[in-house]
Amino acid sequence: MKKQTQISKGLLLFLFLFPVILFAQETITGKVVIESTGESAPFVNIVENGTNNGTASDIDGNFSITVSSLPARLRVFALGFSTKMVDVSQAGAITIQISESTEALEEVVVTGLGTSIKRANLANAVSTVSSEELVGNTSQTTVDGALYGKVTGVNITASSGAPGGGFALRLRGISSINGNNQPLIIVDGVYVNNVEIPSGLRFASGGNRGNEENAGNRLADLDPNDIENIEVLKGSSAAAIYGQRGNAGVVIITTKRGKGGKTKISFSQDTGINVIQNKLGLRPWTAQSVEDTFDATERQRFEDAVANGGLIDYEDEIYGNTGFITDTRLNATGGNEKTQFYVGGSYRDEEGIIKNTGFDRFSVRANIDHKISDIFDFTSTTNYVKSNSSRSFTGNENEGGLSFGYTLAFTRPWYNLFPDANGNYPNNPNYPGNPIFVRDQAKNEDTNNRIIQGFKLNTKILTNDRNRVRFLVNGGIDYLANETYVFVPKEHQAQVGGQEGFISQGKNNFTQINAQAIAIWDHDMLGDDLDLTTQVGITYLDQEANLVNSRGSNLSVGQTNVDQSVNQVIDQFISNEEDFGYFGQIEGNYKNQFIATLGYRLDKSSRNGDPNKFYGFPKASLAINISNFEFWSLEAVNQLKLRAAYGETGNPAAFGATFTSLGSSNIGGNGGASVAGLNGDPDVEPETASEFEIGFDVGFLDSRISLEATYYNKNVEDLILSRSLPASSGFTTETTNLADLKNEGVELALRADVLDTDSFYWNTGIQFYLNRSEVTRLDVPAFAQPGAGFGTGLGTFFIEEGQPVTQLVGNIDGTLTQVGNVEPDFQMAFNNQLTLFKQWDVSFLLQWKKGGDNLNLSRFLTDLGGTSPDLETPEGQARLATPANAERFVEPAGYVRLREAAIYYRISSDNIKALFGDTVSDIKLGVSGRNLFTITDYSSYDPEVSVNGGAGLSSGIEVTPFPSSQQFYLHLNVNF
Repeated sequence: MKKQTQISKGLLLFLFLFPVILFAQETITGKVVIESTGESAPFVNIVENGTNNGTASDIDGNFSITVSSLPARLRVFALGFSTKMVDVSQAGAITIQISESTEALEEVVVTGLGTSIKRANLANAVSTVSSEELVGNTSQTTVDGALYGKVTGVNITASSGAPGGGFALRLRGISSINGNNQPLIIVDGVYVNNVEIPSGLRFASGGNRGNEENAGNRLADLDPNDIENIEVLKGSSAAAIYGQRGNAGVVIITTKRGKGGKTKISFSQDTGINVIQNKLGLRPWTAQSVEDTFDATERQRFEDAVANGGLIDYEDEIYGNTGFITDTRLNATGGNEKTQFYVGGSYRDEEGIIKNTGFDRFSVRANIDHKISDIFDFTSTTNYVKSNSSRSFTGNENEGGLSFGYTLAFTRPWYNLFPDANGNYPNNPNYPGNPIFVRDQAKNEDTNNRIIQGFKLNTKILTNDRNRVRFLVNGGIDYLANETYVFVPKEHQAQVGGQEGFISQGKNNFTQINAQAIAIWDHDMLGDDLDLTTQVGITYLDQEANLVNSRGSNLSVGQTNVDQSVNQVIDQFISNEEDFGYFGQIEGNYKNQFIATLGYRLDKSSRNGDPNKFYGFPKASLAINISNFEFWSLEAVNQLKLRAAYGETGNPAAFGATFTSLGSSNIGGNGGASVAGLNGDPDVEPETASEFEIGFDVGFLDSRISLEATYYNKNVEDLILSRSLPASSGFTTETTNLADLKNEGVELALRADVLDTDSFYWNTGIQFYLNRSEVTRLDVPAFAQPGAGFGTGLGTFFIEEGQPVTQLVGNIDGTLTQVGNVEPDFQMAFNNQLTLFKQWDVSFLLQWKKGGDNLNLSRFLTDLGGTSPDLETPEGQARLATPANAERFVEPAGYVRLREAAIYYRISSDNIKALFGDTVSDIKLGVSGRNLFTITDYSSYDPEVSVNGGAGLSSGIEVTPFPSSQQFYLHLNVNF
């Protein structure tokens, strides 16, 4: 009986999904043309209204459709055109004219896991960045680096200036103290891994932590030129539908897709150089200052060096390389009414400002859209990437003799450290490392092989006058195979008599699988005045990581592998995380006047204390388009929208935080009890952020001028903290829910088409945003955040109730004192696009960061070494006379920077045709630059800095970073 019931249900479902028209009676043929030009309109949809029966015009605009009876009504629609209803009373050939529509082309924004909405009806402040905004001005190495100054509410900090990047993105402030602060990255529906991978370098250099190893984050594997647009869901009110993964915001990336019609081929070549952005320069030594700083013996060495060729500028020797950059891209797009494709490949090779450093990335992409039938359509996105980087040795260490900044701080320019005729490098008499030897002989490299595969299957279950029901299944896999390699020869000065050579090899595999199934129902009510969109679904995420690091010391002569070392250590870390959730959302749109959304997400995660417990995350929003009401008569203001939204998101504990781990130390001799390291909490709850935002959008003069204004208040409860415990407790650290914090801020975005004539076009945009944070609850005494500074002696992030989570605290005369705050007072960006005589494109992006402090411990080191460039000045001498504490090294980190600037020339179509006939359609030549100038009071290489990588409280602390660079480019773009 059960089997028969299942067969009956299957038959009913088959009949429901695959209705057939048994008695077709009449055929209508014709052509679709564009009303304004009379040109054929290819791939326009023609559907018998109220049915699934439909077709599409071919490449010449011709179509044929068989309808059940006459008269019939046809619904004609396509992206970029107004929908048109055509009544046909008799069979035969007809011509249908369709008109281009600004409204139809209006930007849409993701509001659910399977739906989108026109920006004019959006109730959240969601920022979007188009392909032209992202890479249209200048060449970009990484996606996150390309976002500088282009999104309100986003603070970007460079954790390294090395090629291949290293960036921390913070959306609306700090969302977690101990946990993840990087947003969730989704590329074409695939949850993408943006991990930083430690290499084991710290075991050679003496660096303290894995997050100080100058690693890049793996968003660097994605070619920015493949991207069509980016949507940034900055707050919980927009990201609530993503549940436990949305606490730090969500970045949704859509890559380029094929377009029907003639196959078009595009070739682009960028060629450029990398140079150091800001050199500090040598201290202006004199014989007397050398003697005053050191002694008479050093004075004699200084005078001998001056007499025999001069001083050596080791900063220029290490950071003065001119790196050559090439970025080559070739892609093709095309298709027909059934299948569209975008295929392409790119290769970027970028040398760094330090000799033997660089980054290269080979990327191949194939995006396919296929219409199986009127019921089914399928999308596939495939991206293979192979990238390599060599990042050398910078950042924090403890007397390892490898980090260039450390070494240069103590290296005196009257000593010759270059190799002799036999290739032997002298020892550095002032520090345990010769920077020239390290640059030439030591290695710090990584290699990545990556496949990102996404898919989407869309099923149209029902389509009629009032209802449109579809079922969507999508997801994908992100597989990353990473290898790291660190090698320090045994001849290195610090290795002699110590490790006698060091090598570290890592093999790290990451697999991330996500899938979701969504049912979506669009329903028209009240005579089409009320549109309802309902979606329900389930989602699944599985993350697996296997990190193996093999290290060896005491190497055999000339050997460069772990097997040939005497002392060997192998570390392995394996993790497996699973998330599962249900979600539902309903959106209502009444006459484009009132647009409301209600949603709820239920999630469980293996990282929670109870892996089977579901946590709920609600969302609600309302937008009121006052300008769409009948009483509105102010023609100059075409849009006035008020909006409000509320949402909640979560963040589970880090992997393993729920368990108590046992260390290897023994108490009481052999056979004694083990000392516990981490005191886990099996009842730990996820961190939960609740955010309320309000705002308004105004459009003037047909939106030639627009203003978006937003205020948000975001509260994060049940923060998961790790704190140190006294040894008497039997544990070293404890992780549990201990605190709350809040972020509140303002975001403003003004855009204007200032001029739009045949010979001159000028578009400008101004962005302004600020954030304020505060720890609102702390159930333990205030403490220095582990791993986020260097103790209260030199300065650290300090977690204290009633104070900003971004404060820097130091011990000043025995009192813990706030000496700075890394959070800016505000940030602004000024973006301009100009077109002159339809052939010249000029653009620039100016960024202003007001306020915010850095703890400049690079200067602490150069002061110790006596090499700070300003020590000849009264200010420098006064600084040396003050205690070497955090207050002395905190500096203002505000700046004004010309982030991007470019000039392009488009060759006229007449000249192209004269030279190439119909083979080439467009040619564009250009020059551009990045980081062209910076105005700042900050005394080091770059006020955007982080010694701690992209995790946790990462910004505002500097210890001898890889300096940032300027880039200059020549561009050639050709379309066939």
